[in-house]
Amino acid sequence: MHEASALLTIGFLLIVAIYIQVAILFGVYTPELFPTEVRLRANGICNTVGRAATIVSPFIVLALFRNYGVTGVLAMMVGLLIIHIIVIAVWGIEPANRGLEDLETVTT
Repeated sequence: MHEASALLTIGFLLIVAIYIQVAILFGVYTPELFPTEVRLRANGICNTVGRAATIVSPFIVLALFRNYGVTGVLAMMVGLLIIHIIVIAVWGIEPANRGLEDLETVTT
């Protein structure tokens, strides 16, 4: 019974962490990347890609869990978060204290 409780706690914490990350990215960071005239369409495309990943991810998690257990799933989650951090650190745009039209010159 203790192991099931630990797995539920780990699962809950993973879901909360992923939800917070997705909410911050889609709600705050992603809209700031695009100029006003294409912001809605570009943000919609980003959301669609995110939804597609949400559809596929349970199948990947199940396969990893069957073959490697919780360790495999956690390793994948941590690995993806590290890749995400690196991509944003290297290619991410810092929109602080700049208008969206000013950011357009940086991205083109």
